[in-house]
Amino acid sequence: MSRLRVAAATLAAVAFATLLAGCTPTVAMESAPHANDAACASVTVELPAEVAGQKQDYTDAQATGAWGDPVTVQLRCGVAPLGPTTKPCVTVASGQDSVDWVLTNDPDDKVLTYVTYGRTPAVEVTIKHGAGGVSDANVLPDLAQAVASIPQASKHKCVAADDVQ
Repeated sequence: MSRLRVAAATLAAVAFATLLAGCTPTVAMESAPHANDAACASVTVELPAEVAGQKQDYTDAQATGAWGDPVTVQLRCGVAPLGPTTKPCVTVASGQDSVDWVLTNDPDDKVLTYVTYGRTPAVEVTIKHGAGGVSDANVLPDLAQAVASIPQASKHKCVAADDVQ
């Protein structure tokens, strides 16, 4: 009789755990090449619970973050830093923190990809915008505090074409 109760309790616990797991889907992502850098741990710990009004999701990869249902924002820490570029670069401030971001693809694409500039390792953010998506103007400021935990090299900042000598 005792074995029967233990088996029933075990079965109930497994069923309950399965039910809970079904309520919290995990976003499948791929870690960036340098995701094991200690600086990425700092970013991950600082990620906000909400970005652009979207709640944070669980991810299955190191140094990543995702928000929205369906997912509209994804972050990967540990991508290769960018060198000098002529691609659009914007400085986004949030409180005391500011982060330089380079838009690496066409601004008319349905998914925008930004990579930090002047930080090693770099952080990549993909943003679904347009119908069913969110605005990059709302996403990037929400991530500034977490990303700013990686120091920016003083010589590597966004500059306008007029500032280049």
